[in-house]
Amino acid sequence: MQRLLLAYHDLFTKHDAGPDHPELPARIDVVMNAVRSAEWNEMVEFVDARDATPEEVALVHSERYIDAMRRLCEAGGEYLPAMESNINPESFPAAMRAVGAGLVLADGVFKEGWKLGFAPTRPPGHHAIKERPMGFCIFNNIAITARYIQNTYSIKRIAIIDFDIHHGNGTEEAFWRDETVLYCSLHRDNHFPYNKGRRADTGEGEGEGYTINVPLPAGCDDETFLEAFDRYITPEVLNYGPEIILVSAGFDGHWRDIIGGMRFTGDLYEKIAKNLLALAEANAEGRIISLLEGGYDLIGLAEGVTRYLGGLIDEQG
Repeated sequence: MQRLLLAYHDLFTKHDAGPDHPELPARIDVVMNAVRSAEWNEMVEFVDARDATPEEVALVHSERYIDAMRRLCEAGGEYLPAMESNINPESFPAAMRAVGAGLVLADGVFKEGWKLGFAPTRPPGHHAIKERPMGFCIFNNIAITARYIQNTYSIKRIAIIDFDIHHGNGTEEAFWRDETVLYCSLHRDNHFPYNKGRRADTGEGEGEGYTINVPLPAGCDDETFLEAFDRYITPEVLNYGPEIILVSAGFDGHWRDIIGGMRFTGDLYEKIAKNLLALAEANAEGRIISLLEGGYDLIGLAEGVTRYLGGLIDEQG
C-alpha cells in the first residue's frame, strides 16, 4: 500500500449554489466521511488547502475576470446563468481554496516526495474558461495546477486525464494550442457542454494532436469505458511520456447519478485507478494528483471516490 496526501478546507462546503441545486455542500461531507471511515484511512495524511493568490489564478484566467468575481461575491452574489449556479459571499474564498488545494498537492509531490494527491475541490473547475464561469465552475482548478507545476518546477510534459461524464471544455481551451500538456477526456457524447469534445477536436498549431477526446454513448457500461480507455488513452499517454498525471475525477457516470445517464459501477472507478497507476509508473515516477469534479448522487459519489482512492492506495489490489 502507498500513502496519499489529501488537501481539504471547510470553505469547500461554504459555497452556496442555490436551493435544491445538485452541486451541494453535502457532496464534500460524504466524501470526507467516506475517506475517514475507509479501511485504508490510516494511509491518508490530511493537509489544509491554502489560499491561491490572484497571480496564481491568473496563470489561466484573466485578471479582469478574477477581480469581477471577487467583487460580485463581496457584494452578496447572485445567480449566474453561465455558471448555472448561485454564488454567495463565501464562493470566492471557496474557489480560491479549491485552486490552492491543487497547488498544495503539487508542492507535496515535488518538494516532499509524495506520489499520490487528492482534493475534494468545490466548486469544481473543468468547465471554467479564461473570462467567465461555466457549468457550476468558477476557476479551472486542474488547469491552474498544471500551469503552476510547469512554472514552479520546470516540468515539460503533463498529462491531464478527465473522466467526468461532462467534457472539460475549459481545460481543453486552456491547452488547445499547447504541446506541453496532453489533455485526454472520456465523456458522454454531445452532453453538456453541447457540441464539445468531438473525436475530431485534437488541438491547433503547436497543440495539434495533444487533445484526445473520446465521446461515449449514453448509457454505456464499465466494459465500454475500459475498452475506450485502453484503445484511445493508454497508447497516447505512454507515447507522450508525461512527468506527472493530473486527473479531473468526476463520478457523475455512476449508475445512481441521474445527471450523468451512464451505468458505471464502483468497480470501474477502482479499475480506472489501476490504469492510471500503470501509466504513472511507466513514465511519471508514479505521480498522480486528482481533483474532484462532478458526482451528484451522494451514495454513488461516496462509493466512487472510495473505490477510486482505494485503488490508488492499495497498489497491489
